Amino acid sequence: MSREARKGTLGAVHPSFNLLNIVRTFLIRDLPDNAHLLATGRLCVSLTRVSNGTNMLVSEFDSKEDLIQALVCSCFYPLYCGVVPPSYHGIRYVDGALSDNMPYSNLSNTITVSPFSGESHISPYGVPFNFHEIHYNNVSIHINFINAYRVVIAFFPPGPEVMAEMCQNGYKDAFLFLMGNEFLEFHSPRCELNLTNKWDNFPSSSKYIKGNKTTDVTEDSKNILPESINEVFHEAYMKEYETRGSFSVKLDSFIMWCILPVETVYIILLRFIDWSPQVRSNMMSICKMTTERIRMVWRRTFSRT
Repeated sequence: MSREARKGTLGAVHPSFNLLNIVRTFLIRDLPDNAHLLATGRLCVSLTRVSNGTNMLVSEFDSKEDLIQALVCSCFYPLYCGVVPPSYHGIRYVDGALSDNMPYSNLSNTITVSPFSGESHISPYGVPFNFHEIHYNNVSIHINFINAYRVVIAFFPPGPEVMAEMCQNGYKDAFLFLMGNEFLEFHSPRCELNLTNKWDNFPSSSKYIKGNKTTDVTEDSKNILPESINEVFHEAYMKEYETRGSFSVKLDSFIMWCILPVETVYIILLRFIDWSPQVRSNMMSICKMTTERIRMVWRRTFSRT
């Protein structure tokens, strides 16, 4: 998916990149036919209802397509994914993070995970003394340059080398948390040896603190990911490396920049043709959503005064 996002001249904002279509295609291809039965009662999909901005958790799915549609709605971020939000059971929804980033976070048996350094149980290691943070829809995020960088690459994915490093760091953070809270048990002599050597086999320099116990992570190893995940990143890196810097690629890039205006107009026309059968219903939906949002803001403003 990240390779598709970087393929166009403008990256993820290129008109040819359609995130929702890619997500839907992957889900149709990879999910088993009984995915809705496996997910019902176990998976909660967080959605934000467009009409009033409230959060909704969906855990009952009638079919595989019903599950996929809920996941597509939860992926829709306004403007980045389009203008008209998708609908689920006749109601339009967008990304659940816009109303609640951490559902069930107030329960004692919930482990919160965040890609940004903050107060979540599992998150990137941040500055020990960070006095600046923001609370956004039930999640705490530190204000620093590295978090700003993480926000940018969330929308504009980097190359496979950077993504592999991020994946390793996330794997390490999760492992340290689970081990520090004694959620993992090991029966392999190799794992026991690694643990008794004070995490010497983990990459990058970081520290996990639980009470008065501190665990150091050293630079002795550059790879802790399972082999199956390593193969994915290695294959992606080799594909990019084979074409990077070649004359044909540079020539193609130059030509693409030259024809970009024509290509943009062409793709927009194709999207409008696909959208045209639903123009009336979509325009009515947009007007209705806008009116309801204005009413809600009006009521909140006058209720405070």
